Amino acid sequence: MPAYLRQSKRKKPSLSTDQLLQMRTWCKAQGHRIAMEYIEPAASTTDKKRPVFQQMI
Repeated sequence: MPAYLRQSKRKKPSLSTDQLLQMRTWCKAQGHRIAMEYIEPAASTTDKKRPVFQQMI
């Protein structure tokens, strides 16, 4: 399963690291294997053309 993380423009970058660790922990606990991690740096949720999101889908 892919793991997508969008880093906020307004929040601290360390929050995305915490979120990534939480995502990995959750997937492992649920028996899911992360095939690829997609991390979008400082992207807006209103921008539908986010390059990393487009790569994932």
